[in-house]
Amino acid sequence: MKNFLLKIFLFCLLPVPLLVFLDHAVEKGLHSSRYLYLSDWNDLFGGKINADIIVLGTSRAYVHVSPAILDSALHLNSYNLGMDGASFDIQNDILKLYLRHNKKPLYILQEVGYPTFEPSEPIQYFREFAPYSNDTAVWNIIKQHYSSAGWPEHYFPLFKYNGHLLLIKEGLMNYIGHGEKDVKYKGYEARDYAWDSTFYEFKKSNPNGKAIPIDSSLVALFGKYLDRCKAAGIKVIMFYPPTYYISRPYLLNFERLHTFLVNCAAEHGVPFLDHTNDPMNYEKSYFYNTQHLNKKGSEVFSRELAAEIKKVLETAQ
Repeated sequence: MKNFLLKIFLFCLLPVPLLVFLDHAVEKGLHSSRYLYLSDWNDLFGGKINADIIVLGTSRAYVHVSPAILDSALHLNSYNLGMDGASFDIQNDILKLYLRHNKKPLYILQEVGYPTFEPSEPIQYFREFAPYSNDTAVWNIIKQHYSSAGWPEHYFPLFKYNGHLLLIKEGLMNYIGHGEKDVKYKGYEARDYAWDSTFYEFKKSNPNGKAIPIDSSLVALFGKYLDRCKAAGIKVIMFYPPTYYISRPYLLNFERLHTFLVNCAAEHGVPFLDHTNDPMNYEKSYFYNTQHLNKKGSEVFSRELAAEIKKVLETAQ
């Protein structure tokens, strides 16, 4: 019986060295990967950004604002740290991680809008942060937003990639030198997409429209962030990007959100580049859905934004 139990024990131990090696290979591969958001994270954790201007926000930041256009117009070094669907608590965490590994920026170009104060969906961010969870600061962020994460994700080889097989594949492929190519430039993704059905699906699910969630704790956090940046000598410039006009009537408390943003900017002495009435909002050829500009639109908007920022900086001198 003892021999039998010993054999079972040894049999169970056999995969462990393989799992440990695979975990090492996946993590090493991901930490040099240029796949989607990993390119941004690897630049951030590697201390390779050190930008004069960083862009914070949701996907309406990272697919709308071209660092190449900003750099050319402003003669500064910019980097886009916008993140798909990231509410402000996640954006705030990204800034904290950025400041741990990179020099303080002179300016933050802060995108604001309907997703900014909407409560986060934790599962998405576990995927984003998983390859870096050995960093204590990152693990604390994971635990804050994804409370069900525990010792298996933290210690058991590969467990943190459970349900994210594409990450395992990319890690292994990049480990042997065959990873994905970078589709972004300094965090910005130019999406040359055709018009999609996102708005029509939203309208079908919400025929009478939908109120925009405005979480009071995120509102408070945003105010503290503006104060903290001012104290640190970082100038924040808020901007509301173009939105295709047909969606406006379906965002039921848009006016309340807009009024709050205007008042918040005034209260904290922050410039607000407000594009809620931009003529671009009525030109469908600039968008691939009601909330996102395509490549053509983002380049037009980035030039417009750069000109506005230039005036702000000249006024401040």
